[in-house]
Amino acid sequence: MLDYRKMTQNELVSCALLASQAFYGYEYFSIFVPDDKRRERFLDALIKCEFRANANSAETRFVTARENGRIVAVAQLCTPDFKRASDLDYIRSGYLSAMFRGGIMAVNAWVDMDRAASAPCHELAGNNWYLSLLTVAKSEEGHGIGSRFLNEYLIPYAKNAGGETLSLFTNSDINRRFYEKNGFNLFDERRFGYGGRSMGSWSYSMKL
Repeated sequence: MLDYRKMTQNELVSCALLASQAFYGYEYFSIFVPDDKRRERFLDALIKCEFRANANSAETRFVTARENGRIVAVAQLCTPDFKRASDLDYIRSGYLSAMFRGGIMAVNAWVDMDRAASAPCHELAGNNWYLSLLTVAKSEEGHGIGSRFLNEYLIPYAKNAGGETLSLFTNSDINRRFYEKNGFNLFDERRFGYGGRSMGSWSYSMKL
Protein backbone atom coordinates (compact mmCIF):
# COMPACT_ATOMS: atom_id res chain seq x y z
CA MET A 1 0.00 0.00 0.00
CA LEU A 2 1.29 3.45 -0.94
CA ASP A 3 1.14 6.39 1.43
CA TYR A 4 1.10 9.90 -0.08
CA ARG A 5 2.51 12.88 1.79
CA LYS A 6 3.80 16.36 1.17
CA MET A 7 7.58 16.49 0.83
CA THR A 8 9.22 18.04 3.89
CA GLN A 9 12.17 20.41 3.79
CA ASN A 10 14.35 17.72 5.37
CA GLU A 11 13.49 15.35 2.50
CA LEU A 12 14.25 17.82 -0.29
CA VAL A 13 17.80 16.68 -1.07
CA SER A 14 17.00 12.96 -1.06
CA CYS A 15 13.87 13.50 -3.18
CA ALA A 16 15.81 15.61 -5.67
CA LEU A 17 18.44 12.87 -5.92
CA LEU A 18 15.74 10.24 -6.54
CA ALA A 19 14.38 12.39 -9.37
CA SER A 20 17.76 13.20 -10.92
CA GLN A 21 18.78 9.51 -10.95
CA ALA A 22 15.59 8.69 -12.88
CA PHE A 23 16.66 11.20 -15.55
CA TYR A 24 20.31 10.13 -15.98
CA GLY A 25 19.69 8.37 -19.31
CA TYR A 26 16.79 10.54 -20.43
CA GLU A 27 17.10 11.96 -23.96
CA TYR A 28 15.60 15.23 -22.77
CA PHE A 29 18.98 15.93 -21.17
CA SER A 30 21.42 13.64 -22.98
CA ILE A 31 21.36 15.49 -26.32
CA PHE A 32 22.42 18.66 -24.50
CA VAL A 33 24.99 17.06 -22.16
CA PRO A 34 26.05 13.81 -23.87
CA ASP A 35 28.88 12.86 -21.51
CA ASP A 36 27.42 10.48 -18.91
CA LYS A 37 29.42 11.60 -15.88
CA ARG A 38 29.07 15.27 -16.65
CA ARG A 39 25.32 14.87 -17.20
CA GLU A 40 24.90 13.08 -13.87
CA ARG A 41 26.66 15.92 -12.03
CA PHE A 42 24.62 18.47 -13.97
CA LEU A 43 21.32 16.76 -13.20
CA ASP A 44 22.10 16.34 -9.52
CA ALA A 45 22.68 20.11 -9.30
CA LEU A 46 19.82 21.10 -11.62
CA ILE A 47 17.06 19.07 -9.97
CA LYS A 48 18.17 20.13 -6.51
CA CYS A 49 18.06 23.74 -7.71
CA GLU A 50 14.56 23.25 -9.17
CA PHE A 51 13.26 21.78 -5.91
CA ARG A 52 14.85 24.49 -3.77
CA ALA A 53 13.62 27.34 -5.99
CA ASN A 54 9.99 26.14 -5.95
CA ALA A 55 9.61 24.23 -2.68
CA ASN A 56 8.05 27.15 -0.83
CA SER A 57 5.87 28.35 -3.71
CA ALA A 58 2.15 28.48 -2.99
CA GLU A 59 1.53 27.34 -6.58
CA THR A 60 3.61 24.14 -6.38
CA ARG A 61 2.93 20.85 -4.59
CA PHE A 62 5.86 18.49 -4.06
CA VAL A 63 4.37 15.13 -3.09
CA THR A 64 5.98 11.81 -2.18
CA ALA A 65 4.72 8.26 -2.49
CA ARG A 66 5.98 5.93 0.25
CA GLU A 67 5.97 2.20 0.64
CA ASN A 68 6.78 0.74 4.05
CA GLY A 69 7.94 4.20 5.12
CA ARG A 70 10.42 4.55 2.24
CA ILE A 71 10.01 7.21 -0.47
CA VAL A 72 9.62 5.43 -3.82
CA ALA A 73 8.29 8.26 -6.03
CA VAL A 74 8.15 12.06 -6.17
CA ALA A 75 5.87 14.42 -8.09
CA GLN A 76 5.76 18.17 -8.70
CA LEU A 77 2.18 19.30 -9.30
CA CYS A 78 1.52 22.94 -10.24
CA THR A 79 -1.69 24.92 -9.75
CA PRO A 80 -3.34 26.98 -12.53
CA ASP A 81 -1.69 30.09 -11.03
CA PHE A 82 1.80 28.62 -11.31
CA LYS A 83 4.62 30.96 -12.27
CA ARG A 84 8.25 30.00 -12.59
CA ALA A 85 10.49 31.09 -9.75
CA SER A 86 12.44 34.27 -10.43
CA ASP A 87 15.97 34.21 -11.86
CA LEU A 88 17.23 35.42 -8.49
CA ASP A 89 15.49 32.54 -6.71
CA TYR A 90 17.15 30.08 -9.08
CA ILE A 91 20.58 31.66 -8.59
CA ARG A 92 20.13 31.52 -4.82
CA SER A 93 19.12 27.86 -5.16
CA GLY A 94 22.29 26.80 -7.00
CA TYR A 95 21.60 27.43 -10.70
CA LEU A 96 25.12 28.67 -11.40
CA SER A 97 26.52 25.39 -10.11
CA ALA A 98 24.24 23.47 -12.48
CA MET A 99 25.24 25.72 -15.38
CA PHE A 100 28.94 25.23 -14.65
CA ARG A 101 28.53 21.44 -14.55
CA GLY A 102 26.50 21.22 -17.74
CA GLY A 103 28.25 23.93 -19.75
CA ILE A 104 26.92 27.46 -20.27
CA MET A 105 25.89 27.12 -23.93
CA ALA A 106 24.32 23.68 -23.46
CA VAL A 107 22.39 24.69 -20.35
CA ASN A 108 21.11 27.92 -21.93
CA ALA A 109 19.92 25.91 -24.94
CA TRP A 110 18.26 23.37 -22.66
CA VAL A 111 16.43 26.13 -20.72
CA ASP A 112 15.10 27.63 -23.97
CA MET A 113 13.93 24.21 -25.12
CA ASP A 114 12.33 23.39 -21.77
CA ARG A 115 10.31 26.60 -21.78
CA ALA A 116 9.16 26.04 -25.36
CA ALA A 117 8.27 22.40 -24.66
CA SER A 118 6.14 23.28 -21.63
CA ALA A 119 4.43 26.27 -23.30
CA PRO A 120 1.48 24.30 -24.79
CA CYS A 121 0.49 23.10 -21.31
CA HIS A 122 0.78 26.54 -19.74
CA GLU A 123 -1.28 28.07 -22.55
CA LEU A 124 -4.29 25.81 -22.01
CA ALA A 125 -7.44 27.71 -21.12
CA GLY A 126 -9.48 27.15 -17.99
CA ASN A 127 -8.51 25.71 -14.63
CA ASN A 128 -5.53 23.68 -15.82
CA TRP A 129 -3.21 21.90 -13.41
CA TYR A 130 0.26 21.01 -14.68
CA LEU A 131 2.23 17.89 -13.78
CA SER A 132 5.78 19.19 -14.00
CA LEU A 133 7.47 16.04 -12.74
CA LEU A 134 6.62 12.45 -11.87
CA THR A 135 9.54 10.14 -11.13
CA VAL A 136 9.75 6.68 -9.63
CA ALA A 137 12.90 5.38 -7.93
CA LYS A 138 14.99 3.37 -10.41
CA SER A 139 14.83 0.30 -8.16
CA GLU A 140 11.01 0.44 -8.16
CA GLU A 141 10.28 0.94 -11.86
CA GLY A 142 7.91 -1.52 -13.50
CA HIS A 143 5.87 -2.19 -10.35
CA GLY A 144 2.92 0.06 -11.20
CA ILE A 145 3.87 2.77 -8.71
CA GLY A 146 3.62 5.60 -11.25
CA SER A 147 0.09 4.61 -12.32
CA ARG A 148 -1.05 4.26 -8.72
CA PHE A 149 0.45 7.63 -7.81
CA LEU A 150 -1.43 9.24 -10.68
CA ASN A 151 -4.79 7.58 -10.13
CA GLU A 152 -4.86 7.35 -6.34
CA TYR A 153 -3.50 10.80 -5.53
CA LEU A 154 -2.43 13.26 -8.25
CA ILE A 155 -5.51 13.15 -10.49
CA PRO A 156 -8.01 13.17 -7.57
CA TYR A 157 -6.08 15.98 -5.86
CA ALA A 158 -6.26 18.26 -8.90
CA LYS A 159 -9.91 17.37 -9.52
CA ASN A 160 -10.95 17.97 -5.91
CA ALA A 161 -9.18 21.35 -6.02
CA GLY A 162 -11.45 22.42 -8.88
CA GLY A 163 -9.16 21.47 -11.73
CA GLU A 164 -10.76 21.10 -15.15
CA THR A 165 -7.73 19.56 -16.86
CA LEU A 166 -4.38 18.05 -15.93
CA SER A 167 -1.58 18.48 -18.45
CA LEU A 168 2.04 17.44 -18.94
CA PHE A 169 4.61 16.91 -21.67
CA THR A 170 7.16 14.20 -22.35
CA ASN A 171 9.77 13.42 -24.99
CA SER A 172 9.91 9.68 -24.32
CA ASP A 173 8.00 7.01 -26.27
CA ILE A 174 7.89 4.85 -23.13
CA ASN A 175 6.34 7.72 -21.19
CA ARG A 176 3.90 8.41 -24.01
CA ARG A 177 2.56 4.87 -23.70
CA PHE A 178 2.41 5.22 -19.92
CA TYR A 179 0.32 8.40 -20.00
CA GLU A 180 -1.93 7.17 -22.80
CA LYS A 181 -2.57 4.00 -20.80
CA ASN A 182 -3.60 6.20 -17.87
CA GLY A 183 -6.14 8.22 -19.85
CA PHE A 184 -4.21 11.22 -21.18
CA ASN A 185 -4.76 12.53 -24.72
CA LEU A 186 -2.18 14.05 -27.06
CA PHE A 187 -2.89 17.68 -28.00
CA ASP A 188 0.44 19.08 -29.23
CA GLU A 189 3.53 17.67 -30.95
CA ARG A 190 6.80 19.38 -31.90
CA ARG A 191 10.50 18.69 -32.31
CA PHE A 192 13.64 20.23 -30.81
CA GLY A 193 17.27 19.85 -31.74
CA TYR A 194 20.76 20.58 -30.49
CA GLY A 195 24.22 19.59 -31.66
CA GLY A 196 22.93 17.82 -34.75
CA ARG A 197 20.50 15.63 -32.78
CA SER A 198 16.75 16.03 -32.38
CA MET A 199 13.91 14.68 -30.27
CA GLY A 200 10.14 14.80 -30.17
CA SER A 201 8.10 16.57 -27.53
CA TRP A 202 4.49 15.58 -26.90
CA SER A 203 1.98 17.43 -24.73
CA TYR A 204 -0.89 15.53 -23.11
CA SER A 205 -3.97 16.52 -21.15
CA MET A 206 -6.83 14.85 -19.32
CA LYS A 207 -10.29 16.20 -18.56
CA LEU A 208 -10.98 15.90 -14.84
